[in-house]
Amino acid sequence: MAISLQEVHTRLKEKKAKRRDMNKMQQDELSVHARYQELCEEVAKLREEKKSIESELRNAADAQELEALKIDIKTDHELLADIALNLYITNEPVEIVDEYNARWVPVFTVRFTKD
Repeated sequence: MAISLQEVHTRLKEKKAKRRDMNKMQQDELSVHARYQELCEEVAKLREEKKSIESELRNAADAQELEALKIDIKTDHELLADIALNLYITNEPVEIVDEYNARWVPVFTVRFTKD
């Protein structure tokens, strides 16, 4: 007997709800733990200090260049995925060989979103 798409989806929703509840219980327990709260405050202070040091060392031009690179990288990832999918659809070989002769093959995934 084959399991249906709907059955797997329902089971997945139930497991995610259980995981969410368990995580909430853990967070509730941690919120009343005094030492944990002290450490969280200390971490927040250190994170803020780290951020201020990083911002002192970065200049505006580097920040703009870094942001442009992030956008370019994201765009190229999307382009790479589009090209690979088109090759796959037309039954052409889909692989990349890097400078070390390592062969890279795509891994396709399916995600569902609300309609």
